[in-house]
Order: sequence, then structure tokens, then C-alpha cells
Amino acid sequence: DLELRAMAHFLSHIVPFTAYPYKGEAAACNLCGSDSTVDICRKDRRWKTLGTVACAECGLMRTQPMPSDSELEAYYRSEYRADYQMASGSPPKFHTTRSLRDARARLTKLSAFIKPGQRVLDFGCGSGEFLMLAREQGCSVLGIEPGEVFARYARETHGIDVINAPWQAVDLPDGQFDLITSNHVVEHLRAPVDAIGAMARWLAPGGALFLSVPDMRPNDRPAFERFHFAHVHGFVPATLQAAAARHGLVPVDGEPLTDTTAIFRHARPDERPAPLPPPGLANTLAEGYPDASIAAYILSGRYFRAAGRRFRNWRRDTFRVAVSSS
Repeated sequence: DLELRAMAHFLSHIVPFTAYPYKGEAAACNLCGSDSTVDICRKDRRWKTLGTVACAECGLMRTQPMPSDSELEAYYRSEYRADYQMASGSPPKFHTTRSLRDARARLTKLSAFIKPGQRVLDFGCGSGEFLMLAREQGCSVLGIEPGEVFARYARETHGIDVINAPWQAVDLPDGQFDLITSNHVVEHLRAPVDAIGAMARWLAPGGALFLSVPDMRPNDRPAFERFHFAHVHGFVPATLQAAAARHGLVPVDGEPLTDTTAIFRHARPDERPAPLPPPGLANTLAEGYPDASIAAYILSGRYFRAAGRRFRNWRRDTFRVAVSSS
């Protein structure tokens, strides 16, 4: 029965201490091409078996083994939104609440680049809230979204023009957009540096590219709490800047990145984009992600406090009174 097989597949993504239902394959670093790695972690935030490594040459973190193109495409087209956001027929309320809040913050950060008549592309537009706000500012907008449910919602609810396809299948003219944004998207991609290259080609001369990804520098959370199946790459400021530099992009202010949310532009002829990080970055990251005991994490009470915070945030964003988009 198709429904039973789908349910079994879904459950296999959440049962702890088991492997994910994918075969995967060996993959070289998408930033520098090296096959040499340093182990970072062997579990993820669902306490499932998931290998994460850092490239020994440049420090870019990735899932190992890497899901194949077909495995990732199938996952993001039909499973990801249900798996991580409990979405089936339409986006859940807590998602649209958070998306609108995040879209407003992004619009504020990009206020100098949002002007009437600007051509705006949102790479991984989700349910379309950012493009809705940009259109209200007089911009011409387009989204790319591989998930069928969210692409349909953006079209039907917000009237957004959305290309419902993987980014590799999108054919857009070079230099078409004055502003391109990608908010917590490229870490999901098997070839994130290549995706940044596509955005660099689509960006008009003098245009701006907003990139935001989770900052995967070690912090006080256990290593296994930082990784999960949906994020197949992990960036720190140095690797994000190097990924952009591979395609001739530099931060708008010309300064080294201090976090993993940044606005880039095409480098001027007299500017030299950032080099790859030094090889020691991988070992530094590995040392910052020491082995941690899941049992000790539970017994300390930290797991329950974190779960409580997540529940309170979900309740707030699910049941808060709707507000206008303006």
C-alpha cells in the first residue's frame, strides 16, 4: 500500500539511533575539490546516525556520505516540508508567522537595495512572504522553490510568480536581477558553491546578493544538536566568504565576514576576492566539536529545557493573532 510505505519512510526519518533511509555516495568538497576530510560528528539532533565531516583543505563541512542528486530532489520535492515543518496540504501557521517575521527583518536589512522597479529574485522563496513585501515596495519579483506545496501556496496566496523546480533546472538570463536573496537555503544543497555561482551569473552589474546560512562555528550546544539530515553542508564565515569569492563576489563593505549573513556584490577589477581558508580550519572545528554523550545531555536537563523553548516558540507562532503584512 502506497500510504503505508510513505508512512514507514517518514517514520524512518525520526526513529533515533538508526540510519537515515538513503544510500548516498562519496563526494568531493564542493568548495575546493579535495577528498580529504576530518571527522566532526556521527549523530544528529534526532539522535540518528549521520556523519558530518570537514574538508581537510578548506574547512567546508558536509554530510558524509552525501545524498545523491536524485535522493535530495525527491526529499525536497515531497518530504522535507512534512518532515521538518509538518506541512502537507499547505504551510502550517507557525511557519507563515515566522516567515513573515523573518521577511520583514530581511527587508529592513536590505532597505538600501529595495527600490521601486528593482528586479528581485528569491532563491528558495518558500511560501513567498519576502517577495510579497518586496512587491509592495514596487519591485518586480520572481521566486525559485522546489517544494510543490510551498510553491503553490506562494502563487495562490500571494500571487507570486514562482518557478517550481530544482535550481539546476532553472534557465534564467545572465545579469537579469538587481537583487537576489537566499535565506537559509544553500546549506540544503548538494552543490552550494555551484548554486552561488548561478546566482552570481544572474546578478546584474551593480546588483546585490544577500546570503544567509546557519553559523556552524562551535558553541555551547552539543555537537549532535547542531546537525541534521536537511542541512548537507555547514558554513562558517570564512567558508561562506570563500564560496562567494569563487565566483568573483565580495562583501559590499569589502571587509572579512564576521558572521554567516552577508550582502555581496561583484568585485571591481582592482579587488581580489578572498582566498580559501587555511588547512588548519578543519582541525580547529573538530576540536570545537568534542564528543558529547546523549545520555548525559538528557540527564542534565538541557534536552528538556531546549524542548520546552521549542514548544513555547511553536505555540506563540501558531496561536498568535494574525497581523497585516505592512
